[in-house]
Amino acid sequence: MLRFSDCQGVLFDLDGTLVHTAPDLCGALNHVLKSRKYAVVPDDQVTHLVGNGARFLLARGFWGADADPPEGDPFFESAVQEFLDYYGKNLATNSTPYPGALHTLNRLKQAGLPLGVVTNKPEHLAKQLLDQLDMSHWFGAILGGDTLASRKPDPEPLQQAAKQLGFDIAQGLMVGDSKTDVQAARNAGCRIVAVTYGYHGDTPVDTLHADWVIDSLEEVPLLVGAA
Repeated sequence: MLRFSDCQGVLFDLDGTLVHTAPDLCGALNHVLKSRKYAVVPDDQVTHLVGNGARFLLARGFWGADADPPEGDPFFESAVQEFLDYYGKNLATNSTPYPGALHTLNRLKQAGLPLGVVTNKPEHLAKQLLDQLDMSHWFGAILGGDTLASRKPDPEPLQQAAKQLGFDIAQGLMVGDSKTDVQAARNAGCRIVAVTYGYHGDTPVDTLHADWVIDSLEEVPLLVGAA
C-alpha cells in the first residue's frame, strides 16, 4: 500500500464509516412510515438510502431511492420532525462501532494526529451518538450537516474541521464510504479513503475513484505510518 506519510490530520464520516447506524435509522424511518400508513423499508435496504441526511432518507423512504426532499410541504416537514424526535431517543439502541474502529482511533491518537468527524447527520445527534458510544473523546472537531450553511459534498465542512484541528486540509485525509465523501474531499483538495463495507448505495466503492479503498479501518494507521 502506498503510504501518506506526511498526513497532518484525519477526518471521518460517521454513518457507515465509524458506526453501523443503519439498524436505528431503519427503526426511526419505519416508525414514521408506519405512522403514516406507508410500507416499511426492509433493514437491508436502508443502507442504500442513507448518506445525505434525514430529509433525503425520509424522502426516499416515502417515494423511492431517487426521490429528493420537497420544500415547504407541511406533511413532509412534520414527518422530518417526528423522525428526528424518535431517532433522538433511540440513537444507540442497536448502533455499534465497526470492527477495528476504536483500535484505529487509539493508534492515530497515539501517533499525535488530530481527529475529527464530518457528517451530514445533524450536529447535536452526531455528538449525542458519539457520547452514548463513548467515542467523543477521540475528536477535536465534530461537524454535522447543520453546523454550517453548507454540507458535504461542499468542501467547507472539511475545511472548517481542519481549521479547528490546526492542520492544512491539503495535508489531511478523509475517511468515508460514499460518493458524497469522495466529492467533498476532492472539492476540499485532500486525500480520500473509501471503505468497502459502508453505505454507498448502488454505487460500487471501487468506482468512486478514491485514493485508497480499504476493507477495514485498521488499515488507516498503516496508511499514515501510525501502525
